[in-house]
Amino acid sequence: MNWNAPNFWIDGGCRGNHTHGKREAYGSISDGKAIMRRRLAKARTNNEAEYMTLLASLKNILMNRTDPTGPMIYTDSQLMVGQLTQGSKVKAENLLALHDEAALLLAKTKAKLVWLPRDKIVEKLGH
Repeated sequence: MNWNAPNFWIDGGCRGNHTHGKREAYGSISDGKAIMRRRLAKARTNNEAEYMTLLASLKNILMNRTDPTGPMIYTDSQLMVGQLTQGSKVKAENLLALHDEAALLLAKTKAKLVWLPRDKIVEKLGH
């Protein structure tokens, strides 16, 4: 993964039925060339998986990026973009800490979070 890339595409989500203990959460990050996929053992909801994927990308950018300009990070999560860039209130308690950490890391990395329609994210991530 090239953490100095100008653009990143991210997606997080859950598959399966939590009631039957078969829920699997995942996160995907792409720099436009490589795709990094990871399981998210602690994510219980799609929104948690979206935030955890954003946090993974921001932490890697913070640790590995040498380019001083912040990248664009594209996501299909309207909820996350609304909460982090448009002042929408975080109503779900399980997202409060994730939101606060993401807001801090967005500022530190100078990254810009941008919403894209689902089909555009799928084009980049292939799922």
